[in-house]
Amino acid sequence: MTNHHADDAIVSEIETVRLALPTWVISTVELVELAENAERAARDVNPETADRSRKLIVEVAEWQQKLHDWQSQDLSPRLLAELRILKATLDAAMDEANAAAGKLRLFD
Repeated sequence: MTNHHADDAIVSEIETVRLALPTWVISTVELVELAENAERAARDVNPETADRSRKLIVEVAEWQQKLHDWQSQDLSPRLLAELRILKATLDAAMDEANAAAGKLRLFD
């Protein structure tokens, strides 16, 4: 049986993702709703909300990259499965956040 030494370092870090994921998903859903409402009302988003949304997108993108990098390591099948699931969830959230950001022109 293969000993997966890299698991230990990643497991301790991945707890951050596990804890933050519900907040990221809720924030993404709120961003999508905000974009839809702003689009219907033809109004700009207040600067604090726009800044918070940009920070969410950047933070999630950084974790997406970290999860991607971890997947290339020699990890246990269980941890690789968890990483794929977490990354797929973040990918879906990021797709939604990017679409909303485009409507809100957050990165213009």
